[in-house]
Amino acid sequence: MRKEFLNFLGLANRAGALTTGTEQVLTGVRSGKVKLVVVDATISDGTLKKIKDKCKFYNVEMVQGPASINIGLAIGSENRKVIGVIDVNFAKGLKDKL
Repeated sequence: MRKEFLNFLGLANRAGALTTGTEQVLTGVRSGKVKLVVVDATISDGTLKKIKDKCKFYNVEMVQGPASINIGLAIGSENRKVIGVIDVNFAKGLKDKL
């Protein structure tokens, strides 16, 4: 399951269907472009609360990536803890693989 999720996340990145970084993702949530938010399992509590609150307010689904897997590595950027999926089909596929 983890490998499929990470492979699909990498595919979404190569297709240009992702936005990364806390501020960029929150901007996308506010504008309605982000369809799904994926957060790393190691994200800080403060950042997690901020993202949860925005997602709840703007009715965007948020999921946590598999534990002990750094989602930033799947997209080739180690320091990314928050990823926004801007394509509906990739969002559905990622939810199915969790």
